Amino acid sequence: MKSKITYRNWLICSDSFKLERMGPWIPHYTLTRQGAKNKQSNVATHHAQLKASFWSENEADEFAVQDAMRWIDKN
Repeated sequence: MKSKITYRNWLICSDSFKLERMGPWIPHYTLTRQGAKNKQSNVATHHAQLKASFWSENEADEFAVQDAMRWIDKN
């Protein structure tokens, strides 16, 4: 699915992956703050949710985007 969406001035890029060819998909996302004047705020934040896994890439990417939104809402 590999999606890119904007949420509350953050760019969320889902990029889930497999550790093994026949294994499950691991949710992964990258966050980049948009429109930040401070260059340090533009540094991308990566997060892989290793406690969750899915049998399809779409499910893992969907979970990753939702997880990223929860992180943004908390921080």
